[in-house]
Amino acid sequence: MKKSYIAALFLLVVAALAAYLWFNNPLGALIKAGIETFGPDMTQAQVRISKVTLSPTDGRGALSGLLLGNPKGFKTPHALKANHIEVMIEPATLADDVVLIHKILIDAPEISYEKGDNGSNFDAIQHNVEQYLGAGGKKSESGSGRKMIIESLVIRGAKVNYNGMLDLSLPDIELHNIGKKSGGATSAQVVAAIVAKLNAELAIALAKSAAIGAVGGVAIGVGMGIKSLLGK
Repeated sequence: MKKSYIAALFLLVVAALAAYLWFNNPLGALIKAGIETFGPDMTQAQVRISKVTLSPTDGRGALSGLLLGNPKGFKTPHALKANHIEVMIEPATLADDVVLIHKILIDAPEISYEKGDNGSNFDAIQHNVEQYLGAGGKKSESGSGRKMIIESLVIRGAKVNYNGMLDLSLPDIELHNIGKKSGGATSAQVVAAIVAKLNAELAIALAKSAAIGAVGGVAIGVGMGIKSLLGK
């Protein structure tokens, strides 16, 4: 799976859902505690969330004020912010091996992509997450046994700032029926599907910006813009 700055956002969303399943308790306070406990361990960066609400009867939920900081060595105050994430789960499947998620809507995430000497801030976050989930990690996907089918996942109004120089607005991105054909997808498979789509949209947005040729009078080359931003 190609590394991507956006992958961490979806890993955190999946972590929020996993926290619900691990605690088997609909109380938002427990989910909030789970995210703020496991998130920093996974990413080696600050993770905060203002509020989590979930209904055990209709499966509707919302996450407010999600913030992912940066690992050591990066200057920007955060990697991403998502003020509003909507989730709708089928309550009858919460005890099943495959959880049916009707909808995940990530509304207007703000992403700061910082390129350092040894890669980007999201390269570092992704590396930390992979180590956590790997053979020596505290939690592994195979250990949980849980999979999911996501009928609709929408990223709406995403904005990316690259090294403080280039601002990009991504078009709304939609994915449907993730994991349906295979009878369920792991969180890693969900992230892989999302990253492939996002990389394509980001490459298009960067190519358009390169064609325009300047941001505040500073030209951004196509090779640098696409290859370094996507980590290729």
